[in-house]
Order: sequence, then C-alpha cells, then structure tokens
Amino acid sequence: MDELPAFRNKLVAALNWMLETLAMLVMAGLASLVFLNAFSRYALSTPLPWAEEIAINLMVWLTALGIMMAGMRQSLICCDIVTGRLSTGRLRLVAGFCAVLGSAAMFYCAWLAWQYLMIFGSDASPVLRLPKGIVIAGLFFALLGLATTLLVPLFKRK
Repeated sequence: MDELPAFRNKLVAALNWMLETLAMLVMAGLASLVFLNAFSRYALSTPLPWAEEIAINLMVWLTALGIMMAGMRQSLICCDIVTGRLSTGRLRLVAGFCAVLGSAAMFYCAWLAWQYLMIFGSDASPVLRLPKGIVIAGLFFALLGLATTLLVPLFKRK
C-alpha cells in the first residue's frame, strides 16, 4: 500500500522538474533573444525583424508552463477570506465544487482552442512564415494542463 503514494510522489516530482527545466530553458531563450535584439537595434542599428515573432511564441509557451506549475503546486489565486471561515466539511465541499467547475470550464476552453487550432493553425506568420499553430498550441496545452491540475486535489487524501 505504501508503494502507490511513493510512486505518485516521484511522478509528481519528475513532472515538476520537467516543467521547471522547460520553463528555465524557455525563459533563458526569451531573455537572450530580447537582449540580442536590443543589442542589434541600438549597437548595430539593425534590428532583427524575426525576433518579435519568436519572442511572442516563447512568451505564450512560458505562460503555459507557468500556469501548469502553479496548478500542480496549488498556488493559484483563491479567496481565503471566504474559505478561511468555512468548517472543514464545507471547505472540502466548496473546494471540490470549485475544482470540478473550474476544470470543466478549462476543458471547454481547451476544446475551443483545439477547434481554433484546427482552423487557423496552418496560417503562416508574416516574417518567418511559422505556423500560427505554435502559439495556439501553447494556449491549448496551458488550458489542458490547468484543467487537469485543478482536479488533483480531488484525489488527495487528507
């Protein structure tokens, strides 16, 4: 019986490490790109016209990773003023209701993002001609990841 919680903890730790590592790499790439563009613009008087498109893509994916990490850590904004006054039983009921309702809303938005991706994902960006699906997929994965992590508290024993 003790093996399942230990495996679950290792799985969550591995997923957190993966998300943190990806977020650090994306953030480093974004910071380097913005610095390189600023240097090129002001020191060499030749801005990089493609840098903005890459920066937008990286920013969306960084936000997607960040929202998934916040959901995994259960550190999203909540209303402690109201929940702090509830008894344990009512708090579990309200938390469960909010988890299911919030997750359903995020799954619905992810479904809408998926439809949008299927319609406009192959459109090309103006400078690099990258598929706009790169940005839309970031939004889709952010919504899907958040919808999934909102359900995690329902399966924790207290």
